[in-house]
Amino acid sequence: MAGESIECDKCEVIARKIVPSSPQIDDILGRVIKYECSRNSSTENLKELVPKKFKHKFSSNLDLGTILKADSIYIITTQFKRLKLDIINKTGRHKASKGTINEYTFAEIKYPLENVLNSMTHRKALK
Repeated sequence: MAGESIECDKCEVIARKIVPSSPQIDDILGRVIKYECSRNSSTENLKELVPKKFKHKFSSNLDLGTILKADSIYIITTQFKRLKLDIINKTGRHKASKGTINEYTFAEIKYPLENVLNSMTHRKALK
């Protein structure tokens, strides 16, 4: 669902396209790096926040092991070290990039997969 989000101290990111931005200043977190992950993206919470309190968005999921899957995910992190990406086989035809962020991470769904699936069924109905 669009707007669904997680906050964690360690996060695994998988996407076919991961685009970093230049360092920016966030009102709440200070200096951050933003990433746009698109084309079948997913993020998983590998380490809970200590203390388990929201920092960026009140409705974020803070539980360990929470996974977000979407067509596009927006990530904000306090980790300035460039995200090291490994190439993995995501589907039978497409490879994806996989990386781990070891500092505070906020990830939010921009475009859910449901929109893509709904548009495909709508196109089939039009034919």
